[in-house]
Amino acid sequence: MSMAEPNNISRRGLLRGATALAGAAALSSAGSTDARAAKDLRIMMAGGSWKDFVSKVFAEPFAKANNLELVWKLGLSMEPTVMAQQRRPQWDVIHSNQARASQLGAMSLYRPWAEDRIPNLAKIHPSFRYEFLAGKCHTPYGLCVNTKQISRPITSWVDLWDPAFKGKVAFPAWNWVGDEVFHAINVVLGGNSENIDPGVAKFKELFSKNDCKIINNVEHTRQLLEAQEVWICPYFGARTQQAAAAGAPVEFVIPKEGGLSWIWNTALIANRPQDSMEVSEKFVNTTLDAERQIEFARLTGYPPTNIEAMKNLPSDLKKLELSEADVELLGKLQRQADFMTQFAFRDQYAERWNKEVLAAK
Repeated sequence: MSMAEPNNISRRGLLRGATALAGAAALSSAGSTDARAAKDLRIMMAGGSWKDFVSKVFAEPFAKANNLELVWKLGLSMEPTVMAQQRRPQWDVIHSNQARASQLGAMSLYRPWAEDRIPNLAKIHPSFRYEFLAGKCHTPYGLCVNTKQISRPITSWVDLWDPAFKGKVAFPAWNWVGDEVFHAINVVLGGNSENIDPGVAKFKELFSKNDCKIINNVEHTRQLLEAQEVWICPYFGARTQQAAAAGAPVEFVIPKEGGLSWIWNTALIANRPQDSMEVSEKFVNTTLDAERQIEFARLTGYPPTNIEAMKNLPSDLKKLELSEADVELLGKLQRQADFMTQFAFRDQYAERWNKEVLAAK
């Protein structure tokens, strides 16, 4: 199946279609709570260790200081719930990266961030600020390599296809971060957001000829790396360091074509009651504080985005310092992405991944 058809669709048309989709989902929304005084902060995000880190550094101190209850909805792919509840949403914030925030923000499902309401936004490095999100951290992402089993230099994304790694290579699940990693590598292979044919053809080979495994989350990946069941895979830099500290013979490599770096924070869900929106903005403002970000960096191993924190890392975190050149290389592939095109054709692309790539194994 060819996806050349999107070339004839304008960006404005994509936005209209995405907004219409959100409106249709809202009409079928189940009921929600009435307007109320904000007594809680309602957070949607994945579970696991990341939720524990966010809770410890940001959410629990904020709730205690403001006499609020924390209500969590845990799981992956929460965006359909946000779309279905567009008119009367039941959640205040949703953990997101810049791609998802840009997509749903364009549909008026998220609120823009503004310095007059979120004053610490002015302290964030421009590379980590977007219209609908600013990072509390950013997450360098490239290749994790087992240096005990792989002796030759690893320099490129294309090294995943080396036949010597058959049965020992892995790729992230599509509904984890696999879709975005696929789109980045598709660019390396000559494709773009409107044409995924190069990526589909190449990844079909990865699964059918190199017996590629699927990794479902950071914990699952680390287990396979430590057991040396996987020798090479796309992975986060800090998580690679954590695996190495636990005894796995691994190192992190930024491919020569460019790595990825997601910014992460809780996007502000639109159309909540006014008092809830004020609480949400007050909360995200604390995630941009320099001291809080340094504390978060100690737990996660990911660099801060606050300029003051970036310039004044304590001695135990100096390993997280990045030059402007490093930041440029990490963001190189994602800056070529058209997030709205990817979102508009997300179902078709997921279907091709399942039917043409995974089914080939």
